Amino acid sequence: MKWKEEYSTGNVEIDNQHKTLFAYSEDFREVLENGCRSETYEGFLEFLTMYTSMHFGFEEECMFANKCPFGEKNKNEHAVFIKIIKREIEAFQKDGFVPSRASKLLDVIDAWLDSHIGRIDVQLKSYIAQ
Repeated sequence: MKWKEEYSTGNVEIDNQHKTLFAYSEDFREVLENGCRSETYEGFLEFLTMYTSMHFGFEEECMFANKCPFGEKNKNEHAVFIKIIKREIEAFQKDGFVPSRASKLLDVIDAWLDSHIGRIDVQLKSYIAQ
C-alpha cells in the first residue's frame, strides 16, 4: 500500500510517521512474497509494537492539543489496532511464523491504514493551530 497525499494530516511529523509505517508494511509484504524467515517477522512485529507506542501517543496528544473533535474516536481506534498487534504477537509466540497469518495481518494493516487515516487522522488538518 502506498502513501497518498490525501492522507495528509497537516502535521509534518505525523505524516512522516505514517509514511514510515506505509514503507515498512510494503517492504515486509515484498519480503513475505520472496520468502520470509521467522526472525524477519519477529522484527516486523517488534517494529509495529514500538511504532504504535510512539506514534499513537504523539498523534493523540496532537489531536487533543488542537481540540480536534475526532480525538476520542482516534484513541479508541488506536486501542483496537494495538489489540490486533498483541493478538498476532501472542499467536506468533505460540505457533511460530505462519506465512498465511502474516499475509492476513498485512491485509488488515493496509485496510486499517486506508480506513483510519482516510476517515479520522485527516480530520486533524482542519484543526491544526496555524
